[in-house]
Amino acid sequence: MKVDLNELAAAFAQSDVRQGYVDLRKGKVILLDEDMAEEDTLHHAFDLEDDWEHYIPLPNVMDEDEHAMMKAFAEAQRDDFKARLLEALQGRGAASRFHHQVRHLLLKPAWEAFKLTYLRDVARDWCEENDVAYEE
Repeated sequence: MKVDLNELAAAFAQSDVRQGYVDLRKGKVILLDEDMAEEDTLHHAFDLEDDWEHYIPLPNVMDEDEHAMMKAFAEAQRDDFKARLLEALQGRGAASRFHHQVRHLLLKPAWEAFKLTYLRDVARDWCEENDVAYEE
């Protein structure tokens, strides 16, 4: 079965707050609910453990790549926007300042499109590294 790259990219976008897996038999992305009861979480974990060879855990892409993604977006902007976005990415609280600048500069639609493309590329690379079949 093939994993849908859009579905995987969407899971990567939530990877900092939700654990996810790819079910290799079904080609499906599974995300644990943020508000799952402890009993449900344990039940799900035991199901995965019993059949672990069919599941691959998803990495936390947002914690690992978010700064690089924001910097790449900033670098792709015209000079005046680029300077403001790169300045926002300096020091503590960079993500918050970056998102504030994106809204202030009316770049939210461009940022969302860039982020989706970036995460699809990450998803494609991840599938190739893990020998997971995928479809565009």
